[in-house]
Amino acid sequence: MTQVETNRRERKKAVTRARIIEEATALFRRNGYQSTTIEDITEAADVAPRTFYSYFDAKVDVALAQFEEWARHHVEAMEARPAGESPVEMAAGALDVLTSMGYVTSRRLRDENGIPFPPIAVAVLLSETEPEVAGRVYQVMVSFQTRMTELFRNRLGYPIGALEPRIIAASMTATWLVAVYGFADVAAGTSDPPSTDELGLAGLRAYSDGLSALWEGRLGH
Repeated sequence: MTQVETNRRERKKAVTRARIIEEATALFRRNGYQSTTIEDITEAADVAPRTFYSYFDAKVDVALAQFEEWARHHVEAMEARPAGESPVEMAAGALDVLTSMGYVTSRRLRDENGIPFPPIAVAVLLSETEPEVAGRVYQVMVSFQTRMTELFRNRLGYPIGALEPRIIAASMTATWLVAVYGFADVAAGTSDPPSTDELGLAGLRAYSDGLSALWEGRLGH
């Protein structure tokens, strides 16, 4: 097999995998996780069951595929940012990299009202009601936060055991949840909501400004 043929085959596999993820996400969103079967997914994606299992071992794997990949690539992009950047600058640069990799997911799927919903957000929202999804989401978030803690500890020269890099890393993890749950609220009020990435950056900027800016500034209103 030539290199051109190999590349074509890999592109075809990537397209098939993406289609399975998107069709599964649409079914989870419309019918619920428990009510969606692998047979439903393969029929919607127009693939054979054996094709599904060549990409995923189980339903939970397809539900979390993009979320897990996004988390891994996010960490790698953060680790590649130049020294001297603030957490907000690092996150903005990392999200630009993720966008260039194709993680512009807030526009790829839309519900019956035309509101976009990204597979990453759907995966996290499923964790509210589905224990097997919740367990995996928690593992991903813990792994992400652990690597972020180590990144900030090394960048800032904190000793092992210091709380400060863990606090910074926790703010990164928290902005995930702000973006995901905030997206659902914002999307309900507009047909053209910002992306989850944009919401995440807004949340991170608020964290960087401090709780006092969010709390004390509103007490007099």
